[in-house]
Amino acid sequence: MATEEIISQEDKPSVRQVLTNTTFMVLFAAQFIENIGRAISGLAIEFLVFELTGSPLLMGILSIIWLSPFVIIAPLAGALADRFDQRKIMLYSNIISALASVGFVVIYLFKEQLTLMKMALGQASAVGSLAFQPTAPNYFHVLWPLFILCFINSSSAAFFFPSRNAYTRLIVKKKNLLIANSVGSSVFQIATIFGFVLAGLLAARSYLLSFIFDAGTFAVSGILIGVILVIGKKPPEVNREKTQNLRQELKQFGQDIALGYRTTLKYPKITYMLIIFSFLTFSFGAISVLFIVILQGEMGVGAKWYGILQAMMGASGIITALVLMKIGKIKRKILVLNITFIAVTISMYIFAVVRNLPVMAIIMFSYGIMSVCINVPSSTLIQESVPYELQGRVFGTQQLLQGVAQLLGMGIVSLIAEYVLPMYVLLASSGILTITIVIGFIYSKSRGLMGSDYSEKITGGIETAVSSSSAPGLPTED
Repeated sequence: MATEEIISQEDKPSVRQVLTNTTFMVLFAAQFIENIGRAISGLAIEFLVFELTGSPLLMGILSIIWLSPFVIIAPLAGALADRFDQRKIMLYSNIISALASVGFVVIYLFKEQLTLMKMALGQASAVGSLAFQPTAPNYFHVLWPLFILCFINSSSAAFFFPSRNAYTRLIVKKKNLLIANSVGSSVFQIATIFGFVLAGLLAARSYLLSFIFDAGTFAVSGILIGVILVIGKKPPEVNREKTQNLRQELKQFGQDIALGYRTTLKYPKITYMLIIFSFLTFSFGAISVLFIVILQGEMGVGAKWYGILQAMMGASGIITALVLMKIGKIKRKILVLNITFIAVTISMYIFAVVRNLPVMAIIMFSYGIMSVCINVPSSTLIQESVPYELQGRVFGTQQLLQGVAQLLGMGIVSLIAEYVLPMYVLLASSGILTITIVIGFIYSKSRGLMGSDYSEKITGGIETAVSSSSAPGLPTED
């Protein structure tokens, strides 16, 4: 009996083990600082573009530029995360982001000079809503370098995230993954509160301060990743057949990416989760494009209130993450996800028709809860289910599917936002999501996907067990 109690105690998730894991805490300190920088620069760029152009179309284009690297680069990033030292990939990612942030500073400093540059009539007719009269300000030469730098900055993030998720599995025990992801979510939400409030204050005073602060955060985050290179566990080396030329190397990368897709399909719960998550992301694209348009255009709310609303979302996210940390383990993750998807759908209908600031604050507060209830269980499900040496590719597949879905959603909304009221666009998106969630709930119930993730039984030909996620002999840190 005493032996059974000891074994049970060893299998119990431990918050203490996670919080005393030095490598893990340094990693998420780096992510905390980086998230603050991304929040500050993201808000500053969005408000700057809307201030210069007042165009929902360009806001949509900006959002697409932010997201397109997660479609173009995600599969490659996932394969690289499984091939090379994830710590170095994260370090190089931070360096690139820091350089892009310095570029934002340069563009803003020379904004007036770039605005005065003349543009040929042929160029003017090619940029749609940017077809300014010869005497009007010419923002074209401010926008295109700004958009390129946004793409570079987002590309570095596309490499960072699969490496971070895979490396977390290496340094954290399997039983503590939900706690570790909850800690990571808390870090993100705290950064959201601090970052967006600070972003609103800085943007209200000067976009230049926002961009300078952003560059500094990436520099500090990069230093912390450098510390992990010294103190952190080194990923096991991957032995691969040497290629003779570029063609063979590209072929091998293609095979690695395809293996990630096939691995995802082997796990019915992960496949279902990614499909429904993608439809949710597609529908939510309307809010991504129209949020600032509604706040600033229809409600007359400026950057300060934008920051406050984002902070409320972060506060609820922290509370939810702390609750998940206390729980330590979720046995039925698909059930939790399905309930959360239903709640998101209801909130979207409210968001579509309400233009009241207190109600908007309540919606944003609820989004923080729902965001954590989606992201933490979904990341944990992948980390628990998929072998370590394949996790980078599976997380890359996740980024790809969600990126494609969000790009399609935002692209469609961007095209019609100039002609259709935001309320009708959001109602249409909510309707699509309603159909998807109802079908998904019925399907997952009939296939037994909402059952326990830790059962070793196989029901109806669908595997409900979560296989061991660690490779044979793979060490983990406390």
